[in-house]
Amino acid sequence: MNIENIRPKVKNESDKYSWNLYKFLSRIIKKNKHIKDQLRIYWNHHSRWDGEHLPFSKDLSNGLQVVIDPYGGRSCGYFMNTVLLKGNCELFSLSSWRKEDFLDITDWFFDTYEQIGRCIFDLEHNGWMQGADERYTYVNNTRKCNWCGEWHHRKIKKITTIKRKELWIKE
Repeated sequence: MNIENIRPKVKNESDKYSWNLYKFLSRIIKKNKHIKDQLRIYWNHHSRWDGEHLPFSKDLSNGLQVVIDPYGGRSCGYFMNTVLLKGNCELFSLSSWRKEDFLDITDWFFDTYEQIGRCIFDLEHNGWMQGADERYTYVNNTRKCNWCGEWHHRKIKKITTIKRKELWIKE
């Protein structure tokens, strides 16, 4: 992985790639140049909330199950969602977690992230990401994602809402 391949074009602004993730990874690599070969990305098979088993999904939209282990030994790590939101975060211990709880997705993650950028965290293109103003090219009733190349067609859907309200009436 070449960190410069995932560098956003403008400093402190996310585009196809996350500025916070780039800043985080480049800071770690600067501290230890050999860490680039040790850096691992894991999918945690157990929910952080209730311990339920979660199979790996290529939709990383919440980022909660993705763990970055800079030292490659499952001794400590960072949660991806915190890195994406804050850019820096607290290191936590992985020693109490079992080895079989983690699936190594490092190669898949960096290959996919380099190709489609932050779409890896928003496969449905719901538009929740900051700095996504230039994400689409619009043509008539279609749009093309400039990050991953996916085309979408606009559809108008009528949504009817029934509102019920409790009233107290004098008799």
